[in-house]
Amino acid sequence: MPCSKVPDVGDSGGGVVDVTGDDAEVDVRRQLIDAATVEFARNGFAGASTRAIAIRAGAHQPQINYHFSSKEALWRAVVDDLFSQLGSFIEPEGTFDDPVDEFRQWVLGLVLFSAERPELSRLIMHEAASYNDRMNWLVDTFARPFVDRRDRVWAELKARGLTADIDDLLAESTLLGAITIPFALMPHVERIHGPVDFDRAMLERHAEGLVRAFLPGLDG
Repeated sequence: MPCSKVPDVGDSGGGVVDVTGDDAEVDVRRQLIDAATVEFARNGFAGASTRAIAIRAGAHQPQINYHFSSKEALWRAVVDDLFSQLGSFIEPEGTFDDPVDEFRQWVLGLVLFSAERPELSRLIMHEAASYNDRMNWLVDTFARPFVDRRDRVWAELKARGLTADIDDLLAESTLLGAITIPFALMPHVERIHGPVDFDRAMLERHAEGLVRAFLPGLDG
């Protein structure tokens, strides 16, 4: 059902969208996902309200259950959408013959994605702070394939004596944290340093610096 704009409910980022017009029924699902991405990333699953999501989307609250059946189903749709976007930044497995090239592209892809869409890291940080079914589903459905691939590449690099001396059990969280947290904590960073304007060249230099930090053997 078409509905008009309503006042925004939060601070900057992901403001109200217009879902009026002939395509409103088609658009409202997308607008609800976009609005829920902001709310879940900012407040976590427990802290995000369906009322705030609906207002941000310019929708009616019952439309959430109509399109997603529940708040958790909407949360899962947000996670699915963000991981789908992440996949477009990471080259498919089997693309590279050299694990150094694969690792370098993986780091760069995560840096570029995190700079553009920090919401995924923020959402994961909320859920990873406790043991819960949502975190289990996220890991088993989406994160584990990334981790398995990262483990394989890291083992190959370690066998060649290229990796930093990081415990294997902590390597995955250490790598992801170093790559994604600066972007997830951008409000903190900008409070200290002022507005940050990323460009592609700067992000590429940053990614290469991370590669060199994690693979000191490249300079040996």
